[in-house]
Amino acid sequence: MAEPSRRERRRLEIRQRIVETALSLFETDGYEATTVTKIAERADIAYGTFFNHFPAKLDVLREVAEHALADLFRDVEEISKRAGSFTDHLVTLFELTAKQTEELGPQARELLDAMMALNFSEAAVSNDARIRQAFRRFLDEGRNVGDFRQDVDLDTLTEVVVGTWYSMFLSWVHFDDYPLRSRATSTGRFLAETFAATAAVPSPASYTAAARQED
Repeated sequence: MAEPSRRERRRLEIRQRIVETALSLFETDGYEATTVTKIAERADIAYGTFFNHFPAKLDVLREVAEHALADLFRDVEEISKRAGSFTDHLVTLFELTAKQTEELGPQARELLDAMMALNFSEAAVSNDARIRQAFRRFLDEGRNVGDFRQDVDLDTLTEVVVGTWYSMFLSWVHFDDYPLRSRATSTGRFLAETFAATAAVPSPASYTAAARQED
């Protein structure tokens, strides 16, 4: 493959600078409060240069969201390769994504809300499928080494993990007092224990008894 020309390298460098600058402003000032003018000034480019790379601010958000997905997929792959059990890996994955999200900046909630709204409205099928596929591969590797229970099909396990993961971040976005990191740890541990190969499978009678006790 031919090396990119100097002009192309310059174009890519400016585009990357715009994305990094926008992300920094989204994190500190919020997505809504960040204008193209602010991005251009902070990135040290002319106002019109921005539009040579992106039609609108929303298109920068799309790229930021794409980078966030790429980071998630990289984390899933790297954690799955570490030493230790896959049940430990599941807890680590939940804790790491929660930690990274809280460290985004003071306007992280608004940014995450904007990215999730973008995914749901414009690229829900594609991005959701990619996220599910990444988690499914992660769980499949755990099953292949015998760490995860075999009596529940992989699609069901994936549905539970992805649904719980989404719900956790949605709750954090909408509730200021939501304890994201501690909830990530406790939720990850619960799922890991439930999915472990040694997990006991409750009988229908036990569910009935528990329901009676609640009544």
